Amino acid sequence: MNTTKILYYLSIAIGLLIVIAIFYGFWQALQTNPKDPWSIFPISQFFMTAHGLVFAIGAIVWILGTIVFLLEIAGYTITSKGLAKNRMGIGDWSVIDIALVALSAAVYGGLLAATAPITIVPGFTWLRPANSLAPLFGMFFGIPGAVGVAIGNLLADILSGYFGVGSIGGFIGNFLIAYIPYKFVRDHSFSNATSIGEFYIWGVIVQAFVSALYICWWLDIMQNVVGLPLFVIWAIIATSILINNITVNAVLSPILGVILFPIVKSRGLYWKDRVQPQASTLSK
Repeated sequence: MNTTKILYYLSIAIGLLIVIAIFYGFWQALQTNPKDPWSIFPISQFFMTAHGLVFAIGAIVWILGTIVFLLEIAGYTITSKGLAKNRMGIGDWSVIDIALVALSAAVYGGLLAATAPITIVPGFTWLRPANSLAPLFGMFFGIPGAVGVAIGNLLADILSGYFGVGSIGGFIGNFLIAYIPYKFVRDHSFSNATSIGEFYIWGVIVQAFVSALYICWWLDIMQNVVGLPLFVIWAIIATSILINNITVNAVLSPILGVILFPIVKSRGLYWKDRVQPQASTLSK
């Protein structure tokens, strides 16, 4: 077994250990303070005690994330050599691309809305096992899939009564959940240690922190409008986003990926098979 495979098997083990640690930490907090476990949950405490640093990092994430979103839908992607055509901007979409946007939005939004009654913070966040599909839509369908995820989250907010100022941050925040693994995971098949290992890095851990920072930074600066105290924004909502995205993506996404990738590819829907060959290298 070469060093690369060892590292990726290690990343898988670390990802699963993080999931276990999150559940154990929250269970401990719940046992200690069942009325307010968030106040003593380590992740919540980190967001509150390091609020100044987290806010500054969140501002950078928000600016970069918004720029990336606008560039990608305009047909450009950032590479090591500068800007390049991604051939998947809105102006390049075919009928198939539009259908994939609609499919991703309908499936993602519908499944999110189905679990909306399981509320964490009324009007803002809820239990979201459907998040496990977001990175898959980005990895399998490319930018159209990521845009579909963003639209699906917006539809779920509207259908479930969660629509508000926070939905603006949620729109691009969910786009990034799908975009990050699309952009940085090289093998989307989930068929080997490298593919799964990279997914655990980018599709589980990195996207969870990026989306949490993006969405909650927006809620923070719009605090007077949304009417939420900082404790709710960072100790509860940010932590809930992390828990949702890390746990469901670590457990469900690889299983669904193994099942769905061959189906997507056999039907000619995989983005690398549809976009011109030279574009396949532009997402890296």
